Amino acid sequence: MTPLEQLRSNLCETQDEIRFFSDNELLQLLMHNNENVRAASYEGLLKKAQADGVSLPDGTKTADARSYWLSLAKQYRPCLNQILQRADEEAR
Repeated sequence: MTPLEQLRSNLCETQDEIRFFSDNELLQLLMHNNENVRAASYEGLLKKAQADGVSLPDGTKTADARSYWLSLAKQYRPCLNQILQRADEEAR
């Protein structure tokens, strides 16, 4: 499976008629993330998590899928638990 196909699968973009991203946008996501499919998946899912619910004048609200996309994004969130050098210490 190519990185583009893997990214498309991770973002639930396999059906052409209901796609959020074009192939060009998916390639840009990959390039922006140095060909790292996991990082591109995380960024793409965050973009899909935009609030898309609608509030109508009569007070009716439509459901949005924000929480769904954010829950999927958690799978690809990078681990930031790295040991960082303190600012007041010299480089070793």
